[in-house]
Amino acid sequence: MSEYVLLSRSPLYAIVVRIKWFVLLDQIREGTWRFDMSPDAQVDVVADALRQRILEGEFGTGGRLPSLRMLASEFGVGYDTINSVVQRLQAEGLLISKGRAGVFVNKPRPRIPTNLARFGEYLEPLGLKAMEMTLEGPSVIPAPASVARVMGLEERAPIVHRLRRMGTATTPYGLVESFYPGELVGDSMLDQAQKNEQYHMLLAIKEVHGKMATVVHEDVIGRLPTSEEQRQLAIVRGTPVQEIHRVYYAQDGKTVLLYSRNVLVASYFVLSYDYAAPDM
Repeated sequence: MSEYVLLSRSPLYAIVVRIKWFVLLDQIREGTWRFDMSPDAQVDVVADALRQRILEGEFGTGGRLPSLRMLASEFGVGYDTINSVVQRLQAEGLLISKGRAGVFVNKPRPRIPTNLARFGEYLEPLGLKAMEMTLEGPSVIPAPASVARVMGLEERAPIVHRLRRMGTATTPYGLVESFYPGELVGDSMLDQAQKNEQYHMLLAIKEVHGKMATVVHEDVIGRLPTSEEQRQLAIVRGTPVQEIHRVYYAQDGKTVLLYSRNVLVASYFVLSYDYAAPDM
């Protein structure tokens, strides 16, 4: 049986207490457990206890949790503490808020690879239908310094910009921001892309200019979302995201055909790679 370390701090000393999980859960359910620790430590302990109950199926699959005030009373903590706990478990993907309807256990969802070109193919076996929505563009803009540097262009050189949101009808999975060199995207291609959200710009560049992507460089970082990303992806500020930068190079290894910046809800995706083992 696992143990948990509880810290009760004062200005003069710290007390470390080890308690069996089943004892902690029983005391919480009976209403006899009370916390004497810092607010952050309270959030940690309550989050661990509530997470355990969710994983054990106490609230069912997709079941509704008691109100935050009821949970706060049950755990013997304040409203702000239990609100922080719920936000943390939302960020982990265990809970989902449905506004006035309440907070529910999030139905388990298998993670999918980050190859967004096959996004719909990954969702189909799960009984889900992929949906895309254009949030900005496609339109010609002057290249910002950071984008121009990656693409090997002069700052403010014309590029084609598009921002899309990918997901299902009810759940955003991520944001895909794409930048194409303006010299390779003619008026006809831009017009078609504006009329058709499924228009494949890289394929069109290949057909018109004979240039195709042969090498892709990828950088991945983990971080928390910006306030704008929280709004666009309907997530709370503690939800981890994967930021993936991909640069698509043509046959010459120098010409950039596409630079994309993807921000994905981390709990929905898995990074999966195969590579040769190094010589030992």
